[in-house]
Amino acid sequence: MIDFRGIITGLENKNRLRTLKLPFGLDLTSNDYLGMAAHPILRAAAIDALQSGIDVGAAGSRLLRGHTQAHADLEDFARIYFNAGGALYFSSGFQANYALLTTLPKRGDVIVYDALSHASMRDGIKASDAKSFKFSHNDMNALEMLLKKNHNKAKTIWVVIESIYSMDGDFAPLNDIYELAERYNAVILADEAHATGIYGEQGKGLCWDYIQKNGYDRLITLHTCGKAIGVAGGLVCASHEIIDYLINTARPFIYTTAPMPLQAYMVHKSLEILVSDDGDARRAKLLSLCVKGRELFGGAGTQIIPIIIGSDENALNTAQALQNEGYDIRAIRPPTVPEGTARLRISLSSALDVDTLHNIAKLLDKVND
Repeated sequence: MIDFRGIITGLENKNRLRTLKLPFGLDLTSNDYLGMAAHPILRAAAIDALQSGIDVGAAGSRLLRGHTQAHADLEDFARIYFNAGGALYFSSGFQANYALLTTLPKRGDVIVYDALSHASMRDGIKASDAKSFKFSHNDMNALEMLLKKNHNKAKTIWVVIESIYSMDGDFAPLNDIYELAERYNAVILADEAHATGIYGEQGKGLCWDYIQKNGYDRLITLHTCGKAIGVAGGLVCASHEIIDYLINTARPFIYTTAPMPLQAYMVHKSLEILVSDDGDARRAKLLSLCVKGRELFGGAGTQIIPIIIGSDENALNTAQALQNEGYDIRAIRPPTVPEGTARLRISLSSALDVDTLHNIAKLLDKVND
């Protein structure tokens, strides 16, 4: 029998025991970057949908009556919005990444992935029949070396990246990655989780410029719906053929109950807001805060600001000091981040103001004195 209590005690002694904590104070930790999770129009839309008779549960898989008009309407809207051959909606971004990486890469293929790729990607890679190789974060020389080594051996090479990385908040060098993918005949799987809704024309993601030029040739994108979109789920966008292939072969899609019809409906309504003037205003407000955030805290200038502390204990203590002042900022520790890089992850949103950022900067200076 596994000594669960001993493991828990060991984590506690190393300041790595995780516990569930309700939201409190001012939100600087969630991924609700555009303040959509509590948008009054979305609240009203949910009430109207329920009163009009939309089902809460799908009661079956998408292939066995769980596919509803709400799912179809969302996927049609997303296909047009992201200019894709097709779109497929999953219950979560984690499920979507796992489905992609356990379905598309086959035995004889090679997966090369950024060292900071999300856990959902890494779990999918681990379960895949394809060989896999990791390259140092955003290191294009290391990526090219792996592509050059494998392009004559592998049937297909899959390059797995995030367009913005969730714990460091930095950008992937997409232009370089696209160029290498074309040179070595590789396919890119790009997780746009932290870019969707914010970057690109009307929030269509950082891959949008490439899509306008080349469509989904050598590209599959994932747009998580629980961050800037403010609801839940994950939308995979790709060629029509790849979407059909996923519907027919992706086990995480086939053998699970469909997402709630209400959930699909709410994602659709949120996307409609994000292409409106309201969406433009929220993006502009957030991006202006990103500029100020970089001035005060450094980082890449995105809505994700890592404050590297180092030790787990110091990160927890610093977070607690900020929480005592009413700011919901939490410590991120290994294994979520590399050893010795425990940090605060400040998450900006359009609901914040510049004065808040100045106050946090002053508090951090005071704590560090």
